Amino acid sequence: MRRRAIVFLLAGTVAGTVALVPSAASANGGALIELDRTHYLPGETAVATAYVWVPERRQDLLERGPFHAFVVPYGVDLREGRPIPDEAIRVGTFEVLDGKRDAFELRASYLVPDLPGDYYRVALCNVPCTVSGFAEPLSGDISIVATQREAELLTATSRLGNRLFGLRRQLRKAGKELEYVRTQLDLVAAERSDLQSRVEELEATLEARPATAAARPAPVRPIVDAWGAAALAAALALLVAVLALVRRRSDRFHVPDTIEELERDVEHPAPR
Repeated sequence: MRRRAIVFLLAGTVAGTVALVPSAASANGGALIELDRTHYLPGETAVATAYVWVPERRQDLLERGPFHAFVVPYGVDLREGRPIPDEAIRVGTFEVLDGKRDAFELRASYLVPDLPGDYYRVALCNVPCTVSGFAEPLSGDISIVATQREAELLTATSRLGNRLFGLRRQLRKAGKELEYVRTQLDLVAAERSDLQSRVEELEATLEARPATAAARPAPVRPIVDAWGAAALAAALALLVAVLALVRRRSDRFHVPDTIEELERDVEHPAPR
């Protein structure tokens, strides 16, 4: 069993997240060396790649190469201005490939050294070590296994660890949502209690009213008030007078029905 397997379950998750966002590495000068695989048997070929951003005023650092790839145990670092540790194994040399403007690609292909199965670091530095990175040190993770079966088991364990991490994250999210729902329920319960208290106060106020006040009939509002009734009566009287006058005047006039009656009325007009 590996002594750092559990630690790298989380480290693999974080590294995978960083690998999906290459712009983050280019923004800070590049701090991650990516490998084409996760687990390697001794003697297999590994390809290491790094993307760096080096402004024009600092591109003189690229002239300090060649930059070599070292495999080092965890806890051993390559530091600028210090001798290269004896535990560091130089396995290859990075080739600097021009990119767009100030972006560069570093790539190295090398044979995996015959080391005991474990996780190691892949680091970059020149000899002597004066440049270990651009803006910050460049390094990555490499897993060396004894058998292919071990690699498969480690891959399966890593996947289970990532799934467990996701489930725990969902559980935390669900817990926050549950807490929010509980808070809302508490608010609704408090509001309901307040409304219940107000209803009880109103009921108590109604019960305390005198019986005479409760039995007193409500005043009945007349359909037509006094002024309206007087105006209506005057209008009716005026209408009756006008009809009588029209009838009386209509009796004085005779409207002939034929020409003979018209001629007779002309010859013998009716007295007024």
